[in-house]
Amino acid sequence: MNKTGTTRVTTTNGVTFITKSNDTYVSKSLEVYGEWSYGEITFLSQLLNESDNVVEAGANIGAHTVFLAKELVPNGIVFAFEPRRVLFQTLCGNLALNSLENVHAYDLALSDKPDAQAEGRIDFSAKLNLGGYALGDFVGNQEEIKIQKLDNLIDPKKVIALIKADIQGYELKLLIGSDELIKRDRPFLYLENEDPKTSFELISYLWKLEYDCWWDIVPLFNPNNRANTQQNIFPNISSFNMFCAPREKSVNVDISKIVDAKSHPLSQN
Repeated sequence: MNKTGTTRVTTTNGVTFITKSNDTYVSKSLEVYGEWSYGEITFLSQLLNESDNVVEAGANIGAHTVFLAKELVPNGIVFAFEPRRVLFQTLCGNLALNSLENVHAYDLALSDKPDAQAEGRIDFSAKLNLGGYALGDFVGNQEEIKIQKLDNLIDPKKVIALIKADIQGYELKLLIGSDELIKRDRPFLYLENEDPKTSFELISYLWKLEYDCWWDIVPLFNPNNRANTQQNIFPNISSFNMFCAPREKSVNVDISKIVDAKSHPLSQN
């Protein structure tokens, strides 16, 4: 029998999250700090207007979705994609608990072509990093992951200001499947890039799209967190992301611009 572990509900400063007790990163951070890698939200707040539309790929349980919809684009739309069934259900629960009606949630993965993939069930009784698994990492065939191109899903009338993606190595395939949208709307891009082995190909593709890129390295511990908790349970751990902007847009950001596609912060350690 597949045990589910303990589901918890945590409220911090008026924001409520359903979490999983054995998820040692996203859920644990929400329980201790009331937020997860919140420096990403702080950075994006410099770029977005209240009425902007945002795509979030890899929404997980909504740790960023809630703040995107509630604080950054309350008059816009967040199109949130989470392909794993139980995480998607938890995402929807967190949207409902926070009375967020400006999120359109999809139980889908995003890639370069429509597809489907079998995957095993998540064993929630084990210690997990629920934000750290690529498609297919759970062995088995009890679950079906549906995969789509973003170009097949977004109404062209809904102009997208930002695509945010944390999808464990599928970022390049997401971009390929968003070719029409990117050409049409020229959105900002905020992409996880934690693997030096795939970084060169991703950056090279973005340069071909005539995007400039910057590293945004975000410590998981925020000393000014929403719960005012001063204990650092994530010492020396950061999220490695790229902010990417169309070259025709004038942006001024105080982070390191990428000038060498072969160089990755983690490959220097």
